[in-house]
Amino acid sequence: MLFCGVEVKIKKRGIIMSSSELKSKLPPQNIEAESSLLASLMIDSHSFDEIAERRLTVKDFYDEKHQNIYQAILELAKKGRPIDLITVTDALRTLQTLEKSGGVDYLSSILDKITSSANVNYYAEIIKSKSMLRQLIFATSEIVTKCFENVGDVRSLLDEAEKKIFEINQDLFTNDFTHIKEIVNKTIEDLTNNENKSGLSGIPSGFVELDDKTDGFQKSELIVIAARPSMGKTSLALNIAANASIKYGKRIGIFSCEMSKYHLGRRMICSEARVNELKMKKGMLTRQEKDYIVQAAEKLYDTPIVFDDTPNIQILELRTKARKMMRDYKLDMIIIDYLGLITVGDEAGKNAPRHEQIAYVSRSLKSLARQLEIPIIALAQLNRNVESRGEDARPKLSDLKDSGSIEQDADVILFIHGKSSDSKQSGDDENRYSDADQRELIIGKNRNGPTDIVKVVFLKSFTRFESYTKDLIDAD
Repeated sequence: MLFCGVEVKIKKRGIIMSSSELKSKLPPQNIEAESSLLASLMIDSHSFDEIAERRLTVKDFYDEKHQNIYQAILELAKKGRPIDLITVTDALRTLQTLEKSGGVDYLSSILDKITSSANVNYYAEIIKSKSMLRQLIFATSEIVTKCFENVGDVRSLLDEAEKKIFEINQDLFTNDFTHIKEIVNKTIEDLTNNENKSGLSGIPSGFVELDDKTDGFQKSELIVIAARPSMGKTSLALNIAANASIKYGKRIGIFSCEMSKYHLGRRMICSEARVNELKMKKGMLTRQEKDYIVQAAEKLYDTPIVFDDTPNIQILELRTKARKMMRDYKLDMIIIDYLGLITVGDEAGKNAPRHEQIAYVSRSLKSLARQLEIPIIALAQLNRNVESRGEDARPKLSDLKDSGSIEQDADVILFIHGKSSDSKQSGDDENRYSDADQRELIIGKNRNGPTDIVKVVFLKSFTRFESYTKDLIDAD
């Protein structure tokens, strides 16, 4: 129908072009964008990761020289080798295409045109769009010719047209279909090679009952921890990071949009040492508390925990940094504090309503978790509706602030609930846990497991969560 409609319109205008006329026209292309992208890749090897989502192929380049150069770059990337003028030249020699690619002089000339790889994504987008336009022209011209020649059955022509369009359209998808035998093989392999001493399939949180309900935080999951202000979202996230890293050797990346990395580090040390951070800041620690600090610092010193505290970070920048952090440190999990402080750029509309921006951020984080194949924990705020229902009212999914899409995108949603006591804060060794409050971790959503309530203990003086024990609560 589409082709038929276009044909009628063109006939009325009397501008039908023959196949020869079409061939005489220069196909859509942008040589400058192609050379600029290749130069960007040679200037900064890491920029190759930036264009991975574009799924650029050799055929996407119009210029044959550029096809050869990009093929050499792909070979280097597959082997994990650096990408620069020397390595690309060597790869072209190995492939015996150096002369066809213009030689060293041409490689040097395109490098002289740009000084930064900042626009590599833009170049990749241009190249991909021009390539798809060329494919559309070639595909539709064949169909148009067959329509005029009245060759074959109409249904067959329609089927062929649909097939050609789908072949072009599939470049927009990031994943191919997978036969179930591959999934079965991977499942059996994981079962055979599972040496996880924790007995969990995912990343342990360090809270026994929570891990029992979730089986740990799973690969590709987006986990949201939500609560009203001052309920301990950041503390819980840091405790999870420390538990997973110290006890199980997991590599954790932490993006803090609210606090500096030094503040977070100090809080983590004090929490692990079970020492009042305020006393540390005032220089009022006892000798024993200083010993606790030193011991905690020694435990954390060699842990694979990495911080980034870029303020007002945009989601595009966060994704880029997360991929770089993943590449450099082989992360097992990422924690983001917090979702509401992530900004969006022009790609999502800076002037869009806040709930639409948050929806875009949550979708992007879920997509990032799938791409990196690791769990991502994002902290989020609850709206005031939960307070209007009374102090004892437990939060629910509809209380998530700014966007209902968080509920949709997240695989696991944890709410922190509880009422703080008025007990006096203490740092005395005789009664270190006198200000312990019972809190609830409400599993409001669990895509792959049960929803339930997990009891924990919050030690306010130490900004620390621990698994629930009656001894801690009765310490006072």
